[in-house]
Amino acid sequence: MNHHELRSFHDGGGADPGRPASHEPPPGADLMNLVRWALFAGLLVLAAVSIGSYVMSRREAPGSAHTQKRARYYCPMHPSYTSDRPGECPICGMTLEPIPSGGIAAASAGATGTGDVPGLTTVHITPERVQLIGVRTAVVEKRPLAGRVEMAGFVTADEARLKRIQLRVAGWVQDLYLNQTGQAVAVGDPLLSIYSPELYQSEQEYLIEIGARDSTTAAPHDGGGHEAGAASSARTRLILLGVPPEELKRLDRTQVASAHLTLRSPVVGTVLERGVTQGQYVAADTPLFTVADFARVWVLADLYELDFGRVRVGDRAIFTADALPGQPREGSIELVSPVVSTGTRTLKARFSLDNHDGRLRPGMFGRVAVAGRGGQALVVPDEAVIHSGEHDYVFLARAGGHFEPRLVWTGSRDGDRIQVLKGVAAGDTVVASASFLIDSESRLKAAIAGLGGASGAGSMPGMDMSAPPAPGHAH
Repeated sequence: MNHHELRSFHDGGGADPGRPASHEPPPGADLMNLVRWALFAGLLVLAAVSIGSYVMSRREAPGSAHTQKRARYYCPMHPSYTSDRPGECPICGMTLEPIPSGGIAAASAGATGTGDVPGLTTVHITPERVQLIGVRTAVVEKRPLAGRVEMAGFVTADEARLKRIQLRVAGWVQDLYLNQTGQAVAVGDPLLSIYSPELYQSEQEYLIEIGARDSTTAAPHDGGGHEAGAASSARTRLILLGVPPEELKRLDRTQVASAHLTLRSPVVGTVLERGVTQGQYVAADTPLFTVADFARVWVLADLYELDFGRVRVGDRAIFTADALPGQPREGSIELVSPVVSTGTRTLKARFSLDNHDGRLRPGMFGRVAVAGRGGQALVVPDEAVIHSGEHDYVFLARAGGHFEPRLVWTGSRDGDRIQVLKGVAAGDTVVASASFLIDSESRLKAAIAGLGGASGAGSMPGMDMSAPPAPGHAH
């Protein structure tokens, strides 16, 4: 068998020529067909599910809008939290606010003002950062202030109990019995003795008129009435010159004129001023001594002009001296001065206190508490107000985590609250804690914006410090 015959044999040449060749599928072909159809069926199911989900989402869109309308309140600090009823945010405890007509996004967009505090600007803080730094907010309230007003006060002499002692004749001081201030005197105590030729001449004239009167009485004639009247006029002159009754009695008894006169105290009290020395020549207009009776004293309190309307005449006042702690003394307001001091911007409120024990001394300082009359006022927590030395301001908590600096004018304090006269309105939300962190970030952002810094400048984590790009700058 040659080569061609052998190949023909292997190719089936030896088979029956009338029988066609066999083409059987390879092993595993049926399994592969089954897997192919299974994948095709899965793709059809997946396509059907996708189309169904899309159709269902389109059908549920009106229902979603209806659900959003039911959410009427939201948290300005966490806008993602909404509710259909008023209350507090469970995340930060802030009071929920009504959703504005434009929606929460519109409220967030409207809270991008820069504020009115020089050197500060509005800063944005993420909710996570708000929780981390412990920001706490409070709502500006309008409520009656407590009537109690605290003031600084001091003790001074009662002007109605001040006495100025002077002579009515001129002369020279011979003896000075009261030679230092602070000495206590009683009625009748000798103060000084004076040598006065004027007094001697007046007494001599009185004695002459007495002699003429007595001689007329012994020998009556038509001029007796004239001499009696002249004697009475001379005696009245001595009284007007300040000659005391005991000196007049001595003069009537001895009939001897004297150029010396002892001046005695007409009042009781303490010498505050001494304007005379021994041997000095004094006239009728020379102030000798000023004596004050401290049995009753005045207390003058500094009332700030912001509290003018809270203190009235007749209000109960309690004074506690710093030197006498735990010993309050009570009085009532007698006068509120109509004049404001241009230096301190205060006026004086005055009341009197009994001081028979002498423990209150002029010049003593202390605290005055007045049960004044409070009215309705806007108040915020005292810690919410930042005092920079030049301005007082707060940070308003806006929607979407924006904090806006706002200038305020403050009034009186009421415990841990402080009155705000201008700058905020009732219902505004202010930062009540961690203000210094927000203040620092606001200053830094304002400084970077002022220097034209790039928006990629570093900032504290969680705080947005990006400034809007300047016109014409590409980013």
